[in-house]
Amino acid sequence: MKLKIVFIFFFPFFNAQISNNVKLLAKSLDTISYAESPHIDIDGRESKIYNYFKKLSKIANNDELYFFAKHGSNSLRIYSSQELFKRNDKRFLTIYRIYSKNPLLITYQSGCVKSKKNITQLLTDEVSATEEILTMRDELARKNKGNKLENFMKKTLIDLEENYKNLTRKDLRFYKIEMEKIDQQNSMGKLP
Repeated sequence: MKLKIVFIFFFPFFNAQISNNVKLLAKSLDTISYAESPHIDIDGRESKIYNYFKKLSKIANNDELYFFAKHGSNSLRIYSSQELFKRNDKRFLTIYRIYSKNPLLITYQSGCVKSKKNITQLLTDEVSATEEILTMRDELARKNKGNKLENFMKKTLIDLEENYKNLTRKDLRFYKIEMEKIDQQNSMGKLP
């Protein structure tokens, strides 16, 4: 019984560490059980859910995102986990380990396709996409002069790269290696 009482008091303590502004923005997302990519449907319109999270992420600190990645709604869990990765917060690996050990299926809409995926697959997809983004950024940075298409691509990448400014290729390699270790431990049943 003592353990239950401690847990009951422990949870509100962490929730009290979330700023009022972040709580207010998170309240709307806390009831949403699915997540969407930044652009959805056949026309590629911007996702309102994702854009709402982007507003939250601009004012939330890493501790608040970590809390949501563990305790939030499904949409808050995936978006907060991805944001921790983009911010190069090593607790991303803790989240990955948690969901490797305790799989969580999330309905996720990417473009016009909805599917149920394990949160670890969505996090792996995020890491893989980052490698492509960094490659495109590096390629375009090497070219000094470009045509209009290249200039458009540079502007698009600059906007996109803003989300990944804290990550280097070395960081990316680190995350990939650590995620592979977690996956191997999980497949052997040795996950702590």
